[in-house]
Amino acid sequence: MAGDSVERAAMLAIPFRLGPDVALTHPTRLCYRPRRAKPVSRSLPFVAAAAHLFFMAAHAPLPVAHSRRRIALAAMGVVMALVAGLGYHFLWRQHVKRFQVVRPGVLYRVAQPSELGIRYLAERHHVKTVLNLRLEDDHLRRGVLAVGAPTGDVESRFVTELGVRSLQWAMGREACWPWVSPWQFEEFFRLFDEPDNFPIAIHCVSGRHRTGTIAALFRLEYDHWPIERVLAEMYSFSFGPPIPLQEINLRTYVPRPQPTPDEWQVIRPCWASCCEGKAPADYPGLVRYLRTSADQDEVGRVLTEQLTQGALFALPLAVRLIDAADHPATEAAIDAARLCLQSLTGAETTETSQGSGRDIAAAASIVADFGPRDDQQLLLGLLRDNKEISPDAFRAVVAGISNRYTGNRIPFLAALLDSTDLTPNTGTVPVRHCDMAVAHLSAIVDERLINVGSTPTLADWDAARERAKSWLSTHPALAQARRVEPPPQPTRLR
Repeated sequence: MAGDSVERAAMLAIPFRLGPDVALTHPTRLCYRPRRAKPVSRSLPFVAAAAHLFFMAAHAPLPVAHSRRRIALAAMGVVMALVAGLGYHFLWRQHVKRFQVVRPGVLYRVAQPSELGIRYLAERHHVKTVLNLRLEDDHLRRGVLAVGAPTGDVESRFVTELGVRSLQWAMGREACWPWVSPWQFEEFFRLFDEPDNFPIAIHCVSGRHRTGTIAALFRLEYDHWPIERVLAEMYSFSFGPPIPLQEINLRTYVPRPQPTPDEWQVIRPCWASCCEGKAPADYPGLVRYLRTSADQDEVGRVLTEQLTQGALFALPLAVRLIDAADHPATEAAIDAARLCLQSLTGAETTETSQGSGRDIAAAASIVADFGPRDDQQLLLGLLRDNKEISPDAFRAVVAGISNRYTGNRIPFLAALLDSTDLTPNTGTVPVRHCDMAVAHLSAIVDERLINVGSTPTLADWDAARERAKSWLSTHPALAQARRVEPPPQPTRLR
């Protein structure tokens, strides 16, 4: 019965629509205008029913002798409808507070659900993966009212018994909270690149900060929303004041490149020999197929051939396929990346095309992760002395070294601490390269390098980059160029 009541209540949920994005009222802070319906709006059908009953009673052609009795009965109906509405509102908040369909069949977000809430997600929305962003794998609230201390089963066990996959990314102790840790950033792509994991439900305690970060990353990477629309949605969930490190990391996030439809028609036939007649319908499908192929030697051979020939989109695809130095195409990728970066200093043009910009960013990423010492020094030289290359090429190099939060990126980010050039595509708030470097370094080394409120000034960011330089001077080993290593997984409390 309890499950049925939640099911019936959920059918009355009113979706929200995001209106115009934001209004800028302060040079360093945005004023967001939330457009998301509050949970109380889900009680509106009951309120409407109450108003309808009272209207009908007041206007019905009743005999005078019975009018007072009928009006009294109508008033009782009004009270009952209002109580039902408030009761539904209370129950909804207890079981699936701040619930939102981010993308139907793919991603749902919610505050800490109860046992009934998780059952609702699994049975109504067919959720296959529940991602817990809390530090604890705690007991769930049980029962229809779900009040008081949690007395239900442990979440991971309850989720698993429903036949749903249970994941936990322990977030809550990071200096850059609510931004993700380096390990969680890497896992984000592994989780959402694989459709077999869908639908996914994510939650923390209140469904605002940690949950909002993951939902915002999804909007940027997979829905390709502009940053202002992403932030407007995130702040509409009773988020509170902006958190500088998190917002700067979101504003400077660069989605992974995708080929245009015309480019895809050129790329697709090149991989026919690896796909065994099962040609993927799109580029993400090709990446998934090649990454999981049983014949990695053939994948490496074709990728090496593509890189050697300078084929369209070969370098960006290499970034997606190569995870380790022992990949069959790693050496070919390093050679192609070296040639790409070496060509920058001799370029006569002052502008960089979209295609070459993607190649430059991919080349910088490959060298930063797998390049030998000489190639990494070449990359550091381009970052420290950007007058030798065009502004567009420099921005592409910056995008390439800032697309991960692994420890090997520290020396390349350190080289940007003196760069006051603006990072492109950050929305209505200008962000310098040095500010972006501070935010990235904070996440990588787990140090809060800027200790101010929600509206840091230019002087605050200048002090933060000096603090970053001081921290790096006391950790010289971390500032040395080296190859990528997998980041450690955060541990949960219990």
